[in-house]
Amino acid sequence: MMWFTARNRPALLASAILSMSLAGCATGPKTYDRASLSDEQEQIIASKPAVLQADFRNLYEEGRRNEVLNLMEIGLRAYRAGHIDEARRALDRARVSIESIYAGDDAARKARSVWYEEAEKDFKGEPYERSMVYLYLGLTFLDQGDYGNARASFIGGLLQDAFAEEEQNSADFAALIYLAGWAAMQMDSNKLAEEHFEELKAFRPDAPIPSEEHNALLIVETGHSPRKLGDGVGHYQLVYRRGKNFPDFGAQWQTNDGWETVYPMEDIYFQASTRGGRAIDRIVEGQVQYKETTRDVGTNLSAVSQNNLLAGASAAAGGVIGAGFAAISLVSVAAQGMSASANVRADIRYWEALPDTLHIIPVTAEPGQQVTVRFLDKNGEPIPGLTDTTEFHFDGRGQGLALATSRRP
Repeated sequence: MMWFTARNRPALLASAILSMSLAGCATGPKTYDRASLSDEQEQIIASKPAVLQADFRNLYEEGRRNEVLNLMEIGLRAYRAGHIDEARRALDRARVSIESIYAGDDAARKARSVWYEEAEKDFKGEPYERSMVYLYLGLTFLDQGDYGNARASFIGGLLQDAFAEEEQNSADFAALIYLAGWAAMQMDSNKLAEEHFEELKAFRPDAPIPSEEHNALLIVETGHSPRKLGDGVGHYQLVYRRGKNFPDFGAQWQTNDGWETVYPMEDIYFQASTRGGRAIDRIVEGQVQYKETTRDVGTNLSAVSQNNLLAGASAAAGGVIGAGFAAISLVSVAAQGMSASANVRADIRYWEALPDTLHIIPVTAEPGQQVTVRFLDKNGEPIPGLTDTTEFHFDGRGQGLALATSRRP
């Protein structure tokens, strides 16, 4: 048996605290159990369009933690496949869940707490992802001719763009501003439309402003979603990288006179990696700052305890001063251990179905008119074999909308 004496107490305490600290610093991906499905859930999945069944299975099996993420995936995949009602239901559910994050219930408090690992929280999405929920939801309202709710949804997306966890920033999401102006035009709210398009000029001075002769919008998606990666010690910093392995950066649509460029309205990667136009280097800043502050305290105290001159004085004083500085070391280890216990490993889940860029152009079209879009490489040259053919769907009130994409449903 080892006796706990004044002489060995610092070393024993240091060893115990270090062991606990190391135990709390385990790294590696964490796996989450998938729920078993009830017969009713299996029937619901079977009733859905084939293109959506895998996503609905994920929705039920992964539960609340990934509910918003799976609803995002379902909504966009459904919209691209032409299942507009299904898309609207999924995206509206995602919207409700997103907004509930900022309520006063236990789940909302947990989502904002520094003492829960980011990856364990209910997924709520970063501001650009939340904004895109409102954007695609607004498009489903445009498809129905519900211009008021469409505009309200686009404005809601701008609010999400302006909101960050720790501060307010200006909204610069040009596609949402443009679409809000388009919806206002269809409502015959010309003053509102002018205000939106005037605001747009601050970000896209060369954007094609719709006129009265335009009765439809052509929207084209190119590229792959921005990626989220964990960076730094403990992977607590969230960094963004542009999507990879896609060849298409631009788009043209075929008119009677040839090929016309579809205006690149929104760089989704830019929206992911900035706030109000300013570059960011980390997410969940409050949590990260707290961890950095605690770790810095620990590091500074370690430096003091390792000072050779003081260590020599400790030995000369028969270990009395040494015991005192061993205690300082213990505080250092404890501080660093507390830093490790604030599990802020970055949440690298992201909405994979999103495009890299949204292109928009106002056009004059007829109901059911077919449109062919070809995609361009980074040098502006057509990519052989990469095209999409779609048609303009009119809402019964004289306005049309068409979506072309290089991403398949």
